[in-house]
Amino acid sequence: MAMTDAPALAASDGKKVSLSQQKRAVLAAPPEVLRKLGGHVIVGYYRSRQLTPLLKRGAVGGVFMTRRNARRRSRKQLAREVERFRSLAAGNSARPLWIATDQEGGLVAHLSPPLRRQKSLGRMLRGAKTAEERKEIARSFAETQAVGLSELGVNLNFAPVVDLKPKKRLRRDRRTHLIRRAISDDPDVIVEAAETYCNALAGWRILCTLKHFPGLQGVKADTHIRQASLAKSRDELEAADWIPFWSLTATTPAAMMIGHAKLSAIDADNPASASTLVVSELLRDEWDYNGIIITDDLDMGAINRRAGGIGKASVDALRAGVDIILLTADGDLVYQVLYALLKAHERGELAEALLARSRKRLDKYAERFAPQNNSWPKDMPVPTPAPHRSARAD
Repeated sequence: MAMTDAPALAASDGKKVSLSQQKRAVLAAPPEVLRKLGGHVIVGYYRSRQLTPLLKRGAVGGVFMTRRNARRRSRKQLAREVERFRSLAAGNSARPLWIATDQEGGLVAHLSPPLRRQKSLGRMLRGAKTAEERKEIARSFAETQAVGLSELGVNLNFAPVVDLKPKKRLRRDRRTHLIRRAISDDPDVIVEAAETYCNALAGWRILCTLKHFPGLQGVKADTHIRQASLAKSRDELEAADWIPFWSLTATTPAAMMIGHAKLSAIDADNPASASTLVVSELLRDEWDYNGIIITDDLDMGAINRRAGGIGKASVDALRAGVDIILLTADGDLVYQVLYALLKAHERGELAEALLARSRKRLDKYAERFAPQNNSWPKDMPVPTPAPHRSARAD
């Protein structure tokens, strides 16, 4: 998106602030504040130079790479670009830089080419008759993927999809295509495959991401296009949809991506990605999940059509207890998010205790999944499996 095309934000005095004004304000912000807030943002780009002023100021916590960045590029070219990003950020950013992508396999494989194309994990598992067969397929699938991702310098992958597979395609589905991406409609099969996948990636210092909480199977509209709700009861969700999420957060070092559908059973007014009731009270307090929570891309219809747009959503997400705000589309649009966060910080709307807990999580995971001496050792330890428990607090 060109800078002149973005909507203006309203300042505290009611005046509109253009994106060019937001950009100037962000780049002139106190370095320590910009570094602290920007460390919660991962941003995509069209041209690598868009990121230069941000990386030199430590104003973002990570970079998202996708098809437009990989088009007509070799592995070596992409790896050199990633190394340049890391060099620019070194000594400036709050922690080692996340290099993220969306490499599920099948329909969503944003770095293929140059990486090897793979069928989706769900399709690979067709015909497997035993748990051991499924685990071996998932392990081989993950190892193949990890070799390519690590060669490029990627250390955060937005996979696997652990939503339950829908029985039929959503009628107005223009972008999600969950029926082609989901592993299975059986929670136990999902857990077997995804646990093997995540732990295999961790052995290459690549953090997996469980998506899309609270589950998209029962969502009737496409959040890429418009606002949507998940109307299932809590009992229904606990009996099926949530089993992969709470099981895998106990047995793998997975991050979790939180979507923009409203979870009617918990908070019917706000997207899950911006809901304190969902993030802090359910995931953090009840589930005791202390891993990284990442928003789905904020540049989606469910957020753009909400009052306040991505600026308000970014503030609401951090206040809810989210750790990383994701913007996959444009290296300029990030200024709207950073400006909103800086203004919220000035107004005292971002509790320091909450941000400190988030920074502690980010520091821990960034250290564990950062490349060391340009190598990607396969000795990354994984958590000891915790006993299964209900998602609902006693």
